[in-house]
Amino acid sequence: MKVLIVFYSKLLQDNELLQKVVDKVNILKKLIGPDSLYAVITTEMKDFIDKFPDLVFIRNDEGTFLYGLYKGLRKLRGNDVLVLDPSQVISLDKLKEFIAKKRQNALYSEDGRWKGIALLRLIDLDYLIRTLEGLLGEEKELTTVMEKVSQEYGIQYETL
Repeated sequence: MKVLIVFYSKLLQDNELLQKVVDKVNILKKLIGPDSLYAVITTEMKDFIDKFPDLVFIRNDEGTFLYGLYKGLRKLRGNDVLVLDPSQVISLDKLKEFIAKKRQNALYSEDGRWKGIALLRLIDLDYLIRTLEGLLGEEKELTTVMEKVSQEYGIQYETL
């Protein structure tokens, strides 16, 4: 399993972003291991490269969440992927719960809105990538994307 932290331009307005990311990265290094951590960053976030030497970085040229997710999933094709939004606060228990769900797609959402963590299975990644390609010009939430994947390909996911 690989972890993909998706950064996008709107996060630059968050003053506490760096502290949230430091906490998440430290927890993930212990849970999953430092060799499985990837981050998609915008060009404005180049200083993150020096602050997080354990992460493997992927460029997000457009600065949107969906484009960053698309680029990251293409890079990590061939693995189960745990997707994280760095702006959301996620508890250690919630991370462990998602890591334990290895054989099904899972999405953490409340009231139909994505809350920053999703587990995507290797077998379904190509379908998700294909769907993302059609949505790149739009700014949609991950719950909307997963619903579209479910409608088009019949791929089920669990919401927690």
